[in-house]
Amino acid sequence: MEIMKEEDIIKQERDCTGTSWTYCQFFDENGYLILKKLCDPEKLYHPVPKERGCYSWHGKNLDEFTNTEVESQVEGSLARYWHPQYRQTHTKIRKILEEIIKRKLYNTYYYDRFYFPGQELKRHCDRPACEISVSVHVSSNLDVTWPIYIKTPDKFTDNSKSKIEKEGKNVSVILEKGDALLYKGCERPHWRNPMPGMLDKLNGIENLYYHQIFFHYVLQDGQRAHYAWDRVR
Repeated sequence: MEIMKEEDIIKQERDCTGTSWTYCQFFDENGYLILKKLCDPEKLYHPVPKERGCYSWHGKNLDEFTNTEVESQVEGSLARYWHPQYRQTHTKIRKILEEIIKRKLYNTYYYDRFYFPGQELKRHCDRPACEISVSVHVSSNLDVTWPIYIKTPDKFTDNSKSKIEKEGKNVSVILEKGDALLYKGCERPHWRNPMPGMLDKLNGIENLYYHQIFFHYVLQDGQRAHYAWDRVR
């Protein structure tokens, strides 16, 4: 994923705001919703792998994957697309979200990422297959909090969105293990500042980590429904 330019983020946010409406008032007004204890973190837990880069599974078996050495969005991290451990969770969470927003969803894709000290998630908006998204905190050994940030919607003077009446605000969200952030991925800019901690470069050891999973969906009757071709094969 290429790093977005700020002018592209501003344009996508303006163009997409309001295109993923739901029947959840807080979610629509703010573009995000904190879901406490959405998952049992022990069931999602996975030890920190030795590998780094990007892995993509094309089957249900652990040995059915392809990989590249560099994870393009967060260099030095480990991203795992379609890891078999989380296939059923993808659908279970979808059903919970449908109850919250009162609209039906399609699965698109999911991936988990292990972050290490100094790594950051650049400010960006997501691609169309991430219309309705959830970031779940699985595990971490950090002794300090590490928030994810999200910008709430601007309020415009009219439907043409030509002039902002009131700017949105940047919100810092702290997730405990098992908590999740539900957000409108195409509409809301979101990011993480560099993860706290230092690498033990002398010994090549990464003692600190943060593990989270992104689960992505699109609205069944929304304008991005056709991106559901990305869902589980």
